[in-house]
Amino acid sequence: MNEHLKLGIKLRKFNRICPITGYREESIKIGSPVIVQTDRGVEFGEIVSYARGFPRALSRDVRLKKVVRYATAEDVEKEKELTALESRSIAVAGQKAKEHELPIRVINIEYLFDNSRVIVYYRSGDGEKAPNLRDLSRDLAVSFSARVDMKQVSPRDEARLFGGLGACGRSLCCSVWLDKPKHVTVKMVKEQGLAMSPTKTAGVCGRLMCCLEYEHEKK
Repeated sequence: MNEHLKLGIKLRKFNRICPITGYREESIKIGSPVIVQTDRGVEFGEIVSYARGFPRALSRDVRLKKVVRYATAEDVEKEKELTALESRSIAVAGQKAKEHELPIRVINIEYLFDNSRVIVYYRSGDGEKAPNLRDLSRDLAVSFSARVDMKQVSPRDEARLFGGLGACGRSLCCSVWLDKPKHVTVKMVKEQGLAMSPTKTAGVCGRLMCCLEYEHEKK
């Protein structure tokens, strides 16, 4: 294997990559689906290689404990079924939030591979007091027959986790390689001779585009 590459497990959601340590190269099959144990529970992933020192690729919120085994044909089929289940569950969670009259928007849902845990990603209004989600969480736990964790995401988190295309036509920097959002100010925008515009200076997250700092650094 190229000495500039390392191996990791790409989990099934949001392109998270957990590095593998202490392995023998001859025993690893890159591209193979695997069942792994993380600090969250049992998960499905794929063995991948990535460039050394590529910080954005590495997961910051999930830690790999061990590779349990290579995935079977049945495991692969179940992984496909989970994707469909998550799509249906988003609608269920959104409807439940309305029934509880909560000012939140369900963004996405993630099932762990053994269906023991469901993570509901949501957004609430900027500047609003965090709502009490205890009753909603309990209701969803009954509906999903699993432990439910509610995880609030910011506009930047939403862009980073779920990706998209920027005004340049390329994948968002924060979802591909940028480890930490840039701190861009209105002053930096004006110093580049740009007019503040939601369509020209704001990213899909609604904040000033991180790339506006790239040209500012050259000035």
